[in-house]
Amino acid sequence: MKIVLKITAVLAAAIGIMAIVTGSRVLFGFFDPGYPYFTSLIIYNIIMGSVSVFAGIYIWRQHSRALLYACIIGGLHILVLLSLLTIFNDVISNHSIGSMTFRSAAWIIFSLVVWKGYSRIEKANSVQQKNDL
Repeated sequence: MKIVLKITAVLAAAIGIMAIVTGSRVLFGFFDPGYPYFTSLIIYNIIMGSVSVFAGIYIWRQHSRALLYACIIGGLHILVLLSLLTIFNDVISNHSIGSMTFRSAAWIIFSLVVWKGYSRIEKANSVQQKNDL
């Protein structure tokens, strides 16, 4: 299970890095995506990309708050996705909706993997402690 957590950590950080790079290129005018976008959504993506990199590091290190951060990131992405689908549906691009759908699904999966992985590691540690006594 530790290998699965390491893979999850790398994927989480990679998604974060992609969001930072892509968002920064658009925000600073190095890339025109060819569709209308909200600057506030780009800034959100850059900030959450940075948070995702730190969450990936926490998952890698099996930090006690990694699950909390994964759930918060997933929850925020879901809230933003819902607002894009309802409030901003007429003005937001399908690309933005697709990207936020991907991020939301990814972080739901990451949260579940971390939750399950930590519970298995905790169970194995408690069995080991009983065997040591």
